[in-house]
Amino acid sequence: MIKQSVLDEVRLFYRTGFNESGWLFDEESYSRSVLSRSPKDKFKAALLWLIEAEAITSAQGDRLDAIYVHRHDLTHELIKYVVDPDFEPDVDLFTDALSILTAIRRFWTSIEMEVGTFEDHGAPKIDDITPLSLLVLHQCIEAYEAGLAD
Repeated sequence: MIKQSVLDEVRLFYRTGFNESGWLFDEESYSRSVLSRSPKDKFKAALLWLIEAEAITSAQGDRLDAIYVHRHDLTHELIKYVVDPDFEPDVDLFTDALSILTAIRRFWTSIEMEVGTFEDHGAPKIDDITPLSLLVLHQCIEAYEAGLAD
């Protein structure tokens, strides 16, 4: 979800229209404003764009490296987490990931509010809008933490 919110959403910010082939983009602006920040790493480039846009802090951007490493370990070494009680997922990293994802989604929601996406729903405040996926992730972390306390 973080990858989508960073890579895909930043790219979609530069869309200019749609035709039978799909989305149309302002490639020049996207390249100049985003990709030029880190030409060899699109994710890093988009992350730097989000930091400059104040969607997240540079500390949050840096934290994503540790989150990615842990996610990679969990997906590729899942069996050790399932069978060995000495290995536990790092809840702090999951909590930080959710916090960062929430900040990014909040930024994109504010953009959508500016262009009138929510006009049919009255005048909601940004704090009233939470994607269902974030609610589910929050509940998963709470359930895991509750299990640790038992």
